[in-house]
Amino acid sequence: MRAAGERLAHRIRSAGLKVTGPRLAILEQLERDASHPTAEQVLAVLREDHPSLSLSTVYKTLEAFLGAGLCRRVVGDDARLRVDGVMRPHDHAVCRSCGRIFDVDRALDPPPPTRLPHGLSVIGINIQYDVECSDCGDRSAVARQSSRDHDERNNKEVNHG
Repeated sequence: MRAAGERLAHRIRSAGLKVTGPRLAILEQLERDASHPTAEQVLAVLREDHPSLSLSTVYKTLEAFLGAGLCRRVVGDDARLRVDGVMRPHDHAVCRSCGRIFDVDRALDPPPPTRLPHGLSVIGINIQYDVECSDCGDRSAVARQSSRDHDERNNKEVNHG
């Protein structure tokens, strides 16, 4: 097994899971894919090299990884399970127009509390920003300008009609 495969196998074993071919392939894909993929997207990428891989296996593997701390659940603009293979502390920004999810470096100052009311212990923090990405912002600006141009033309026609 090559060095990357050994590293992935070690991560899986260290998380208390059995190392299998599908788990290695899925974890490698999660580390490579910064788009916060759905199970369907993971399967679509892996299916060519792993034709026997099923959607059920991908879902079960992702749930096992989530439980073992090998990936994080990300809430997108839909109800589908999305995962993040980047385990360094960071937050997410979700574009409310197109649904893309972006990693954002965490900048918490002061640091979060370790305890909350009702005897709750903080074990992690996930901050999600609702945003409009630059692509959607550019499209919105073009649409607004087009609408203003249309309104101006209509006003001229009414005034000169």
